[in-house]
Amino acid sequence: MKFGRNQPCPCGSGKKYKKCHDGRPFLPERDMTVNMRNRVLLRAAEDIFGFRKGRTWQDFKKNISGEEVRRFYEVQARLWRPDTNWFDIMPAPDAKLRGLYLGDIRPELILQNLIRFSLYSDHLYVLDPFHNPWLLRPEFNPIDNPDQFKADTIKLLYFLFQVAPWIEAGIVQLIPDPGDFDFGLKRETFEAAVVRRKGQEPHPSDLEDVRATGQQELQRVLLALPDEKLFHQLERSGQELTDHQKKEFLAYARRELQNDPLALEQPLLAQEGGQTAGQLMILRGGANLETALLISGATGAFLYTNMAGRWQEIVEAREAMNETARMWSPLAKAFQALDFRFLNDVDVGFANRVREDGRLESFRALLRRIGKDAADLSGVGALEAYVRDCKDALVGEYQKAEADWSKIEEAFVKWAGGGAIIGATGMISGHLVPSVASLAAAVLNTINQLWLRHFRQQQFRRANPMSVLIDLSRN
Repeated sequence: MKFGRNQPCPCGSGKKYKKCHDGRPFLPERDMTVNMRNRVLLRAAEDIFGFRKGRTWQDFKKNISGEEVRRFYEVQARLWRPDTNWFDIMPAPDAKLRGLYLGDIRPELILQNLIRFSLYSDHLYVLDPFHNPWLLRPEFNPIDNPDQFKADTIKLLYFLFQVAPWIEAGIVQLIPDPGDFDFGLKRETFEAAVVRRKGQEPHPSDLEDVRATGQQELQRVLLALPDEKLFHQLERSGQELTDHQKKEFLAYARRELQNDPLALEQPLLAQEGGQTAGQLMILRGGANLETALLISGATGAFLYTNMAGRWQEIVEAREAMNETARMWSPLAKAFQALDFRFLNDVDVGFANRVREDGRLESFRALLRRIGKDAADLSGVGALEAYVRDCKDALVGEYQKAEADWSKIEEAFVKWAGGGAIIGATGMISGHLVPSVASLAAAVLNTINQLWLRHFRQQQFRRANPMSVLIDLSRN
């Protein structure tokens, strides 16, 4: 295939072809950027599942086929072959403010967490939630046994299509786990995480979130059962219904599934090809801290989370009591004393318009400056003066942010129109809690050794020392 010298390079770098791959072969498996692979997967979803030809989401939920799932994951397998050089295709650190989400990556939860933080970062990275078929045994593989992945595929595609505008713009990138292409690395990061977390229990607030999501998923499973199976489960729970009540309950169940965009509207236990076709309920915990720190080093992204347990891990991995952390502490406390606003119950389209209007750009510039300088400043005197300057700057930037939040609320009322709930603003209050500290010696040594062993030809990069917690618990 020939490319015009002044056309965009097909590798997705954003450069003209003559300034990128002109004169050297373009090999998709080597040269396609992460963003381009994300866009190829998006196009495949639109084509394979029929949305380019006008298929509705309702029809998709009712009639998604195993063959469509298989074809879709064949594309995913071609995009992420075992011989992929993960490091070479990662977006290199630059002047942009990049946040790497460290938390629950179930597709039904990622979206709200990306939207909520979108005002405070230029780019948002998240661990790719799509399965890599090369890593799965045949009985649990979406290519070999696709029918059991229908319910999961609905949730994944809903997420993918919702963030499509941000994928196209390069704002959101789905980053694969580097261990997917290096089993030794995956094993070592897992073992390091086990040693580091020995004896630690999950945080109660995280367990409560998991419980709530699990109950919602269980309801989808039960309501999708064939009629006789559904009534059998009701009887086992002690519920006895009259024929009229059964009729009303079935109508309710079908209505709930129809109104739930993430629900498969096919019987979960339908017979297909003579075999029982159940659905896999997929648990996605995201990257462990060791893997996230490697991604941070490769891309320059800082870690952010809304999970108390993950934040505890991040804080414990830092040298919280060293001199540098002590000097940054006044700025962190100044942030903690302020109430911040986060987008809530809006779609990516509205969030995108907010960004295009330049809202919170000045505040992002402050965070951009802190994230960059945190890695460069080392002298005690210079750092103390810098932190004082940042505290002073925070006062002015917060006032600007308050004005922008008011304008966002006005835009929300216009966007929602007559469908807006009285008192709704499209935003939720909370706290943005930054932490700036170097990694503890033991953690730094572990990450350094992993880097040198598995990215041998690359110079070790320190992970971004800034990390951020979105805390909504005090509302």
